[in-house]
Amino acid sequence: MSANIVTAGGVMTGVGSATLPAMALISSASNRLELIELSIVNTTATACVWGLWKISTAGTPGTALTPAAHDVNDVTSGTLRGVYTGTAPTLGVDLGYRFSIPATIGAGVIRPFTPVGLVIPATAAAGIALMPIGTGQICYADWTWLEI
Repeated sequence: MSANIVTAGGVMTGVGSATLPAMALISSASNRLELIELSIVNTTATACVWGLWKISTAGTPGTALTPAAHDVNDVTSGTLRGVYTGTAPTLGVDLGYRFSIPATIGAGVIRPFTPVGLVIPATAAAGIALMPIGTGQICYADWTWLEI
């Protein structure tokens, strides 16, 4: 079994809401994804908390952030999306992960998901959403995943 390692990230263009993700990693019908690491760094001097949820419908996702395969010869199929607007995706299971970011510019959390990543099935519109718990803040987030 061959796996393609992919990374994408950037500064959030919005903080989302209780129903609209600030960012989400979305699968395609061609590859299963495994989220293996997520880092979040505060760009403000206000504390915030983030959580991860499974999603199962498309909603109205924001702009796609350009993914980069670690092997430049690989083609990527997963998509990292910016803040959702309008129609919310269907939220599924709260995965129970929390990222508590201190009230300091540059403070952050790096969370590896090992030994096996958080699995997103090879189903169009399935994904993992980054949701604010309470009031979100603009942060920088890097997502690393396997495409299998």
